[in-house]
Amino acid sequence: MRHKLKASIVPGLLIVVGYMTAFFLVALVITPLQSLFLPHITIFAGLVFLPHGVRVLATWLYREKALVPLLVAHLLMYRLFYWVGEDTASNMVAVLSGSFCAFIALQIFNFTRIDLTLNNLSISHWRSLIFFGFIASIFNTLGNMLALGSAIASELHIGLMVTFIVGDTLGTAACLVLLMLAMRFYRFVQKRGAH
Repeated sequence: MRHKLKASIVPGLLIVVGYMTAFFLVALVITPLQSLFLPHITIFAGLVFLPHGVRVLATWLYREKALVPLLVAHLLMYRLFYWVGEDTASNMVAVLSGSFCAFIALQIFNFTRIDLTLNNLSISHWRSLIFFGFIASIFNTLGNMLALGSAIASELHIGLMVTFIVGDTLGTAACLVLLMLAMRFYRFVQKRGAH
């Protein structure tokens, strides 16, 4: 019983902590750098948005079990960093689209019978995950534009949409690279410990 409880709680906690850590990295490192070059876009979107990579990986690995942890983490971070004005409904549209965009994209892959699981050895998983992140980003972008479009000057709409898609896709790629480096470091430490 205790093992089953641990097995159901640990992935959720990992998702929440990973998502929040990615958000803080974006807020404290990426956003200040980006604001030097693109100040008008930076207040709405990041060019390397790591949390999107976390939601793509979490959804890929845990499917519907990732939805609640992603929603909780995204709501907390969105409230802290991005909440615009007093319009709760618009802000919640942005939160929901960000939280569920990867799951919606996964349903499209499932519907078209494109198997992204590790069991499918005929695909390059890292390329497929970046493409998965790109498709999920389209849904995230549409939701954010629906939620925030009226608060953004119309001449910034196209640039902002492109920034959302590029940022989410690069965020997915960056998360995959970080995960690969972390796994290599872990294997290195394991080998050193064995000697």
